[in-house]
This record gives sequence, C-alpha cells and structure tokens, in this order.
Amino acid sequence: MTHASASTSDLRVEVDGLRIFVRFWHPPGKVRGVITIVPGFNSHGGYYAWPAEQLAARGLAVYALDLRGRGHSDGERFYVEKFADYINDVVAVVSLAKEREPGLPTFLLGHSAGGVVACLYTLEHPGELTGLICESFAHEIPAPDFALAVFKGLSHVAPHALLSRPQGCRDHEQRPPHRARDATHKDAGRNGSRRRAS
Repeated sequence: MTHASASTSDLRVEVDGLRIFVRFWHPPGKVRGVITIVPGFNSHGGYYAWPAEQLAARGLAVYALDLRGRGHSDGERFYVEKFADYINDVVAVVSLAKEREPGLPTFLLGHSAGGVVACLYTLEHPGELTGLICESFAHEIPAPDFALAVFKGLSHVAPHALLSRPQGCRDHEQRPPHRARDATHKDAGRNGSRRRAS
C-alpha cells in the first residue's frame, strides 16, 4: 500500500518588527484539523519534523514556530524583553494557521517551557483553541536555590550576556529523531573511552 507524503514548506510572519520563522506540514488529503507546536526554549520547530510528519499523515495541518531569538527567527539569541513577547509570537502563528485553515478544530501543543507559553496563550485567548496539549511541561526549574539566585542577579547586571553553549550544539540545526537528546551527549564505548555523539 502506498501512502502519499505530507508537503512541507517554510513561512514567516511579522511580529513586533521581527520575522518569526514557521515550518509547515500539509496533509496529502483532506485537512481535519490544525495543530501549532510551540518548542521549548532550548529548541526550535525543526526538532519536531518527525512528529509533524506523523500528524500530517493523519490529516492535521501542522505549524511549528521558532520563538523569537531561536532557530531561524529574528531577535537577539536567547534574550527576550518580556515573557509576553513569546505569547505574541504564538498569537501571530495561531492566527496565521486559522486564516489558512478556516473553520477547523485548532490545537496548540507546547513542549517543555513552550508548554508554559502555550498555557499562558490559552489563558489569555480562551476562545481561540479547541484544545491544548502540554508535553514534558516545564512547571519547575530543577536547580539549587543558590544557582537560581546567582542567575537572577546576573540577569539584572548583564541581561544580554550569553552563557557558552556546548561545542557542536547549534540553535539552527535540526536534530535527527534517532540521536541523543543532548547534541554533546557523551557515552562510554566498549573500552570505557568517551566519545562525542555526532
């Protein structure tokens, strides 16, 4: 049996003078619903290609955005003036999706900290969605109080400072679904030596 594959394309939407990058998967047949994916803060929409393809194969049009400062979207890397800016990104992409797919059930899927953004969007725009899905919801930050206090203080002293990223970990690259979650994950070989996952 042959299955038609979903078509993919890239879109951009303007928000607060920034271009927000959106990946789009369209089902091969009739569209039954729409889902917008909000990635976690250390991620971008390209990480969700495999689940998006699976959803599109089942009749859902899928829109996965790169929040401002992430992936291919404009904005200072890993900095946002206020949290509401992320919600504005979601407002624009959900509006785009509903405009392109009018009258269909519309869902929002938030992963990790993107789940927090998705929840806040839903609370502020309760009539816009058919449903909300939070996957690996980041409701707590698992860090010692001392470390959180240091980072909070640092954010007031140097709000635009970047912490170094591990070598080989790039915000704009798509991580294949079969690879380790952390691009710089180390594992022990048979002889106990350490090697970098590629």
